[in-house]
Amino acid sequence: MWNVWRVREILTAPLVAMLASPAISLCCSTPSFAADVSAPVVKAAPPPPRPPVWTYTVMPYAWLPSINGSTTVKGRTADIDATFIDLLHREIPKQLFGLMGAFEARKGPFAVMADVVYLKVGVSDSGARARSVHSQVGGTLAAAASLQYEMVIAEAALAYELFHWRGAAPGLGTSLDLYGGGRFWWQNADASLALNAGLTIADLTVSGNRAVAGSGDVTWFDPLVGLRLRHRFSPGVDLVMRGDVGGFGVGSDFSWQAMGYLNWDFARTQHAVWGGMLGYRALYVDFEKGAGNTLYRYDMLTHGPIIGVTARF
Repeated sequence: MWNVWRVREILTAPLVAMLASPAISLCCSTPSFAADVSAPVVKAAPPPPRPPVWTYTVMPYAWLPSINGSTTVKGRTADIDATFIDLLHREIPKQLFGLMGAFEARKGPFAVMADVVYLKVGVSDSGARARSVHSQVGGTLAAAASLQYEMVIAEAALAYELFHWRGAAPGLGTSLDLYGGGRFWWQNADASLALNAGLTIADLTVSGNRAVAGSGDVTWFDPLVGLRLRHRFSPGVDLVMRGDVGGFGVGSDFSWQAMGYLNWDFARTQHAVWGGMLGYRALYVDFEKGAGNTLYRYDMLTHGPIIGVTARF
């Protein structure tokens, strides 16, 4: 019996070895097969967006104003209708001067805006007409009048971007801002009226053949709220349009402003982008203080072209 099983083992051993050989080969070749299959490429996550940083815009500009309305100084009212050309060719007074500038700081959807205007203008007899004379002034009075005034208009506001519409190309688009703040006014006005002989005067200062009524310093503050549209036509060319209303009886009875300008970049330096600005600005206010011979009223629309330079940092 032993010899039979021994013979069987000898006969089947080569067959078992032959069958086991592919399995061993397959088992041992598994690592090389896995190495031949390329591992899936894992893409790196995009970097997080850069947090917004503060950007600054400085804009000195010139305003070439025309003025239309009426001014009452110590109860005497003069109607004013003078273009910028009239102001340049006036006879009284001999001065026209102004300084203007705007500033904006922006970070993301938030912005801080400021604007300051200083004007010193005079309207001669051709642009001013006396409309009323106080009851304490008797005699005859010619229709001619002149007005000279200094004013500072300083406004500051906070803005928030409500909507942004992307344009057809990167960097282009339209934004709508809501802003609110206040506008401070300071004025000092002198209204002079042409006199005739025999005129009796109660509280006017006579200088030659003219009587001068001075307002002294007059100040007030108007809250305001407005909207601003910013549109980029192409890289370096922007249109800005804004409008606001204010006063509401807090300072003036009512005021409004409308302004639009086109800005185009013309130079780039290491620290700033320089541009030119051309547009139009209109500002209306109706303010009244006092009564009788202390009444001061400024009901005036000041409007005209604006031209300036912008620098963005």
